[in-house]
Amino acid sequence: MRKIRTWLTIFITLSLFLLVGVPSWGVQTDLTYSIYQSGEYKEIEVRTALTSYVFSEEKGTLQSVFLTFSPYGSKSSELVPGTKTDPDDLDRQYVANTTFPFTVLMNGTEADCVLSTPIQAYADEVIVEFKGRAGGVDFTKRFTIRNEPYYTVDMELVIDNLDGENLSSTLLMILADHTPTKNSPALVYLFDDAPTEALLVPNSYTSFDGLGLMDKQTVFFLMPVGLTEAAPFSERTPAGSQRFGVSLPLTRGTTHYSFSLYGGRRRFLLMEDAGLGKLDSPGNMARMMVPVIQFLNFLYRHTGNYAWAIILFTILTRVILFPLMRKQYHSMAKMQKLQPKLKRIQERFKDDRQLLQRKMMQLYKQEGVNPMGGCLPMFVQLPILILLWKAILYSAEQIHLSPGFLWVPDLSLRDPYFILVGITTLLMILQQRMMTPMTASNTGGSQKYMGYIFPIFMAVFLYSFPAGLWLYYLLTTLSQVGQQYFVNWEMAKAKTITSMSAPAEAILDDGETDDGEDQSTD
Repeated sequence: MRKIRTWLTIFITLSLFLLVGVPSWGVQTDLTYSIYQSGEYKEIEVRTALTSYVFSEEKGTLQSVFLTFSPYGSKSSELVPGTKTDPDDLDRQYVANTTFPFTVLMNGTEADCVLSTPIQAYADEVIVEFKGRAGGVDFTKRFTIRNEPYYTVDMELVIDNLDGENLSSTLLMILADHTPTKNSPALVYLFDDAPTEALLVPNSYTSFDGLGLMDKQTVFFLMPVGLTEAAPFSERTPAGSQRFGVSLPLTRGTTHYSFSLYGGRRRFLLMEDAGLGKLDSPGNMARMMVPVIQFLNFLYRHTGNYAWAIILFTILTRVILFPLMRKQYHSMAKMQKLQPKLKRIQERFKDDRQLLQRKMMQLYKQEGVNPMGGCLPMFVQLPILILLWKAILYSAEQIHLSPGFLWVPDLSLRDPYFILVGITTLLMILQQRMMTPMTASNTGGSQKYMGYIFPIFMAVFLYSFPAGLWLYYLLTTLSQVGQQYFVNWEMAKAKTITSMSAPAEAILDDGETDDGEDQSTD
């Protein structure tokens, strides 16, 4: 027992040192841009912490939206149809004759553009602007990209028709040139806050709220903002692809049209923040995650670091669950003390199962032991662990942009050095060692060593889980060891487990005493 206390003290001291004594650092999450010449056109690449965007002077288009950040369970993805991006070096290949997003058509005429000098008034925001002319009308395309965890780009289209030409014409702005296949994203419209894959006829709806492509993992969706008078259109091209976007009325003078482009992961809370909550219908698990994520975000706002948010979350849950955990440890200890009596009852009444069950229940009742009392806390903890795991996965973007913690630059990804994995595994083995004296008397060799094998098994197969989840599991295991040690000390001091020889005699009812000696006389 003294060795266990020594190891426990070392682990607690080491853990506290790691939590408060080691400086932290984070991943590079700055917004950057670079301009380069591609043939006869200039291109500009803007990189945020989550996405790489490529804009081209060729018709002033957005040619690539590549999701560079890929948390656990996801992968890097290119969202623009007609573009293939190498995830290693971000080299792009474009399908010939593809009409890229934000191409402006005026009476069927496409116009090239000129890239203006990017404006970066803030470190986390850059404005990319193109100017062009088509069909006698001048236009400006202005894209605002921010280094935020919401995957949104603001787009403004300014039309200068000072001469009032072509007032009867309709201006088309393309969102994508898409070739539908069995596994490709579906084209989805949003009318009156209701998603549909059917293009409704004019005057059959009150408001048009956007259109775009969506599959199980990603969303590429354009939404009109404010009083923008936009109408959806979709048409087949001679090449057999489906080209779609919005049509805009042409008026005299200067007209401003505003849009918001969401190009990112299919995350309900992120989409809801972007105004696309109606586009997705979360399941019961996602709905249960919402308050957990909101609570983590609340803790993050007050601590400035998701690691401390997870630490506070763990402390609060352990405090709330301690009464149940205390009951579990007491129940486990009492059950272990009863094992010799149960074994004797089982041997004595092995030929009469009904009587055996009755005698066992009598023993449980007399000693105040609930054989299922230790199971409830386990069932309570499991949903919390699953909810937090899902919450960390669905908060990966926010966590990715937050400061790092200790040696872990990003809690949404795996521990780069597997230190959390190793410490947690060793701590679980120590916890099993603390329980061995109680279980050694009635546990077979293979079952006894399963308690040591399981932590190693978990470490091998779950090492790539987010570091934030391993941090939670480390703190939970540490608290369980401390709580178990406290309950053991509490029970020893209070002497709550006493000799049970008299009840055993009454139940066995055969003259056999607690120590198994026969006291009958001839």
